[in-house]
Amino acid sequence: MAGEMSVQLASRIRERRDALKLTQKALAERAGFQQHQTISQIEKGDREVKAWELARIANALHVSVVDLLSETAMEPSPAVLWRQAPAEDKVVREAEFLERCRRYAHVEHLVGIETARTIPCASPLDLAQCTPGQVAELAAEVRRHLGLGERPAAELVKALEERCGVKIWYANLGKEASAASVYGEFGPAILMNSTEAPWRRNYNFAHELFHLLTWNDSTTASIQGNAALLERADKLADRFASHLLLPADVTIAAFDRRVSNNAVSYADLITLARELEVSTRALLWRLANLGRLGQETVNQLLDNEQFRKLDRTSMRGRWWDPPPIPERFVRLAFLAYSRGRLSKARLAEYLGVTLPDLPATLMDYGLDESADYDTTVSIAA
Repeated sequence: MAGEMSVQLASRIRERRDALKLTQKALAERAGFQQHQTISQIEKGDREVKAWELARIANALHVSVVDLLSETAMEPSPAVLWRQAPAEDKVVREAEFLERCRRYAHVEHLVGIETARTIPCASPLDLAQCTPGQVAELAAEVRRHLGLGERPAAELVKALEERCGVKIWYANLGKEASAASVYGEFGPAILMNSTEAPWRRNYNFAHELFHLLTWNDSTTASIQGNAALLERADKLADRFASHLLLPADVTIAAFDRRVSNNAVSYADLITLARELEVSTRALLWRLANLGRLGQETVNQLLDNEQFRKLDRTSMRGRWWDPPPIPERFVRLAFLAYSRGRLSKARLAEYLGVTLPDLPATLMDYGLDESADYDTTVSIAA
């Protein structure tokens, strides 16, 4: 079949591999080929390509088989905005993230959920022109609109997923990387470093939400190559996160309740940070900005080994790791499968497991393949 292999297919594979900055050896390993020269032979058109091999290559390149076989050029990928990009495999990480977002939108479509294209929760701001005061007002508006209450950090992720249609994915991005956001044909999405502390992730979610709320394709693309604009955007995003997660009225009232004889204990400060589900550093600087602590006091606390030790000790019981795959995505994919709209093989592929491992993976998420979830009940007229 080597003679029948399209030169265009070979070229498409090579172009995609080059775009992801993968060597032929790296692609062969990612596709599970034992012989590294396999990719070289395929790209030259010197080797028969079986359907299962093409599927593996497409999966390793984070595109569909249809994309590789299509005669039309692939659509350019939307720009991903990083808070802190990984030191290695940045392009591959982005491709994997975007592929997951498209799969997310696909399962939403299969179960009849219209993919969110915008975040309907606030008045848009012009990133280049907005003021710090407008950012604070935006945070207050978002908090009200999403009903985040007095502990916004505890409610934010659920609100983003369920109410705003933000597609959230977690990945081990290493120590250097943080979080990223993107707007694509699938709507808004956030990629979060699963290895960071829960309270740090909360802050990053709020930070990335600001970027999504102020997203403009041309402006956001220009940020990537403009250090000054990127610094401004990140400072405004940090301000938004601080105002959103630590509202002035809530934070002041909670702090003042702990003040006795014009002083507050280390334990009370740390406990308050844990209750609000933010980092102690973020809380301290917010209290400084609100005039409840002096900047010198904050610096002294952050340099105090006893304070830092108490802070670390308090974190142990509050640490939690996110699931490898978002629960909402698993739930929707399983629903599509149970209704016959997604094959079992595709469900396993979407969940990143083999068919034999699929039942156990579903049970990890509280889903039983043998149960009938579509049984109906009558409701009162």
